[in-house]
Amino acid sequence: MKKSSVDESVLTLHGVRITHPDRLVFKHEAITKGDVARYYAAVAPVLLEEIQCRPISLLRCPSGITADCFYQRNLGFGLGTDVHPFDWRYKGRSYKYIYVKDEKGLMEMIQMGVIEIHPWGATIDHIHTPDRMIFDLDPGPTVPFSEVKQAARDVRDRLKQAGLDSALRCTGGKGLHVVVSLAPTSSWDDVKDWARAFANTMVREAPDTYVATITKSKRVGKILIDFFRNDYTATAIAGYSLRARPRAPVAVPLQWRELTALKSAGQFRMDTVLERIKRRTPQKAPPEQRLPKVRGQG
Repeated sequence: MKKSSVDESVLTLHGVRITHPDRLVFKHEAITKGDVARYYAAVAPVLLEEIQCRPISLLRCPSGITADCFYQRNLGFGLGTDVHPFDWRYKGRSYKYIYVKDEKGLMEMIQMGVIEIHPWGATIDHIHTPDRMIFDLDPGPTVPFSEVKQAARDVRDRLKQAGLDSALRCTGGKGLHVVVSLAPTSSWDDVKDWARAFANTMVREAPDTYVATITKSKRVGKILIDFFRNDYTATAIAGYSLRARPRAPVAVPLQWRELTALKSAGQFRMDTVLERIKRRTPQKAPPEQRLPKVRGQG
């Protein structure tokens, strides 16, 4: 990213003071904490569209991505007054997570070394009824990316046949997400069961291409259709979130028409993402779709 001309020792973004902005976070890319903070401050409006008022899990790397990183989902120490706790009970168990409402809450997390943000598929107001369904297409080590792209098209087309529109996201890693927006009316169990049946149908019809089990020995040369992202407490990387990986890739929502030219799921960087959002047109509210019956189900 292009360096700022302001005095980095007093970097303040969305009302939050960013300490040690010159600390290297991505050492080999010479990306500092200040660079990361300015990136998140710039994408805050579009990032908040996905994470606002949702339970989130965070990946923190206070000393950089090559040091000890750790996941955090509860308030703990030092995250700031605009990072809010959210406690509830489900099936006799207690859960403690955090959420943010605005840019200040987001920047308080970044100040504490957060790199990745993974939201739930439900908001705090409808915690028991998810409003999205995700199919995470995770290729085996030898699977070319061209086959992952074709798998995304296959999922899209099959969803369309079932009456569901979907959106595309590159994860900043190896795979792609196909995301379905839902009305928050179905339970977690119902959404996961639907996604499982959908994935199993694809595996049954193309067993040499797809697998729907996490067992690594069964995934060699195939693409995992990971429907487990729709389980209770499961999360998925947010669009516009950085990844704590070499070259500092970013997870990016895409238009389906962009899939043909896409070279990898980790091709986007902070500078290219900032250019993209400058050209971004206002997005329509996602459709509130309801789960139909899966073809071949039952």
